[in-house]
Amino acid sequence: MRVSRERPLIAFFDYPDVFEDFYPHYGVDRQAFATRWGATGNHALVSLVQREIGDVVWYAFSLDTEKTQSRHEVTGCTVKFLSSSWLHRRLWQLYYRRGIGSRWPNAYPAYAALASYTALLSIAFWRALRRDRPDFFLVQDYASGKFDVLLGLARLLGIPLLAFHSGSRPERYVGRLIKRWTIASADCLMASSTNEREMLIHSYRVPGSRVTTLLTPIDTTSFRPMDRDQACRGAGLDPRRRYLLFVGRLDDRIKRVGALIRSFAALARQYRDFDLIITGTGHDRAKLQELAKALAPKRVYFFGWATGAAALRPLYNSADCLVLPSVSEGFPTVIGEAMACGTPVIGSRLGGITELVEEGRTGWIIPPGDDQALGVALRTVMDAPNVVASMRPHARKMAESRVSPTVVTAALKNCFAASGYNVSTY
Repeated sequence: MRVSRERPLIAFFDYPDVFEDFYPHYGVDRQAFATRWGATGNHALVSLVQREIGDVVWYAFSLDTEKTQSRHEVTGCTVKFLSSSWLHRRLWQLYYRRGIGSRWPNAYPAYAALASYTALLSIAFWRALRRDRPDFFLVQDYASGKFDVLLGLARLLGIPLLAFHSGSRPERYVGRLIKRWTIASADCLMASSTNEREMLIHSYRVPGSRVTTLLTPIDTTSFRPMDRDQACRGAGLDPRRRYLLFVGRLDDRIKRVGALIRSFAALARQYRDFDLIITGTGHDRAKLQELAKALAPKRVYFFGWATGAAALRPLYNSADCLVLPSVSEGFPTVIGEAMACGTPVIGSRLGGITELVEEGRTGWIIPPGDDQALGVALRTVMDAPNVVASMRPHARKMAESRVSPTVVTAALKNCFAASGYNVSTY
């Protein structure tokens, strides 16, 4: 039975099974996460949903059994920390604290699948759902066992479930057999690219009316072009030099920052007016700093984690281009932020990157994992400052037409409307 409300209540679930799986690796504790930290594409999307569609409750699961609830200062949503199930916590202890993971690394796929399906089998969570009685589930990605469990709960409760793609690939889906049913049963899927949408329709038989292409919203008012000299001063950079920029987490297996450093180092002696700026943090930072020191001393600068337009806008506007040579992506927020500032992008042919990056017009597309192509693209940027300058207005226009809040809000409202949202009901 629907609860009478002025606005729909939307239950949001991010991808990690529990908070400890992801956020602490980037220096984020529970208090910061629940109240003020807002450095992901999830936060941008949740902010828009909270402002334009309904009241969002972000359910965060944790190994800690203490339940907490806070209002998030950035997104305006409510964050609720709930304990994962006893079985999930026991599996975690056995795998990580009892050394099973270090002794039998091949056991990880089985552990990951069990953990993904059991994390939400939590009495605390079920009680919260019964008390809150949300009108919609909004889920980050459809690749996990968590998604399958939530789909089952949504059907049990008789409420719609919407999910958005964040970089998963079919060969890495958890529970690939059951995905043939669960993915096709979602009320609305938001793909990060036209290619992802076509894959869902043809490989998973999702009706075309229930899958749309939707990119992460970017505040195109805050992220905007600015005078380069002013930008360099704001970022603490020398305006007489030119810059390549990476922004993201320092996870070298996925982001391939090491490959970027090696490609830049191979060109650094020839292009003495260029430096490489790496903005971000992560478990590979120390290793990458050592690599940069060995291959391109005093030419690669690590700026640490930065978030928000005040910190990032000067960096984007100082750079000739943003470089993202990843091997796995959905739609990286940094692509939209950079292009909203008029900064061209070198990016891998992945996910939603190709939705904004048009070869020779707003940037350059390279095959994932292709170091030779990366080097050629970097050389192109270094050789042609006039070409880079001519791309800037096209990059800005692309961002305005594809990722501005107005455009994404309209697409989101269509998704919720197709899933049963009716403004007159609330």
